[in-house]
Amino acid sequence: MKKIISIVIVVVLLIGGYVLLRKPNTSSNTTALKVGIILPLTGDLSITGEKIYQGVQLAQAELEKDGVTFVVEDSHSKPVDAVSAASKLLNVDKVDVIVGTYSPDETIAVAPLALKANKSVFSFSFCSDSFLKLSNVFCGYPNADKQLDTAVPMIQKKGIKTIALIDGNSDFGQQSRDGMVRKAGTVGYTVVYNDLAPSGARDYRTFATKIIAAKPDAVFTAMDNPTDALEIIKELKQLGYKGTAITFVDPDNKNLAKYGQYGEGTFAPGIAPSKFSTAYTNAFKAKFNSEPDYASALGYDMTTYVVKVMQANPEKDATTAALSYSYKNPAITNFSFLPDHTVVYQMELQMAKNQQYVKAEY
Repeated sequence: MKKIISIVIVVVLLIGGYVLLRKPNTSSNTTALKVGIILPLTGDLSITGEKIYQGVQLAQAELEKDGVTFVVEDSHSKPVDAVSAASKLLNVDKVDVIVGTYSPDETIAVAPLALKANKSVFSFSFCSDSFLKLSNVFCGYPNADKQLDTAVPMIQKKGIKTIALIDGNSDFGQQSRDGMVRKAGTVGYTVVYNDLAPSGARDYRTFATKIIAAKPDAVFTAMDNPTDALEIIKELKQLGYKGTAITFVDPDNKNLAKYGQYGEGTFAPGIAPSKFSTAYTNAFKAKFNSEPDYASALGYDMTTYVVKVMQANPEKDATTAALSYSYKNPAITNFSFLPDHTVVYQMELQMAKNQQYVKAEY
């Protein structure tokens, strides 16, 4: 009898063990989720990097309550340092996904490392055409052409017929330049000057002199660092330029204030409207005691979106899951991704008025 009882106990234990092994894991996937963040918190791109990080911090405070772990690294605004940061996150910290970087050059450098580790990269960069061949990369701003479309009505209404292009010698600068060249025929203007300038030069007097000589109705400049773009406009105005200034940059009121009268009236295409969800706006004001802008809202939406996607996908295959995920209550209205991994949301043309970026009037 004891022998029979012993056999029954053993069988029960075996069945119980089998059931436990077969039983789906009902615990939250967030307890094991680790997110790597790469941002330019120092260096030339830190003006925007710091604002994005504010939004990331808000998302982080909410998501850590669910057990999500974040590891934040500084790219120092350099692709080589972004690669070092990604290597650490992937090989040492063993993150499940990378959120960042900011510039397209950094993203292009980081993507192969992440792909080798079978991880996705959700970049805060604009949707560069270079990303189309990177199967594991999603981008945070609509592409250059879509952003530049917001400036077209202004160009036509003001009767601008000639434009000078002075852009940064980077992926962003080159694609912005190419977009403006493509639009020339359909919009109705002629490009009378076209050159690339090194980022961070801080002295653009030679370029400004050549632009003045070309006598353009408008000057368009796309620079990775907003300071460089405003510096170009400042030097042009110091030389007497009176035409329209279009700075294709992330707007930052604090940086704009440094340029006083020289920044007044400049246009900034492709900006998300400054009205965000009530929940996000209230949370931002409570933490930072200031009004949010779209860079910080993007930081919040991208971070929250990625975590929610991976929480809903036990296999943590963010690249596939992100294409069908419906993101509820974003900070930026209609924030979502298209099948080609590019982002979509409403945009507008803004301008500098009284040292503040506001919806453009023309």
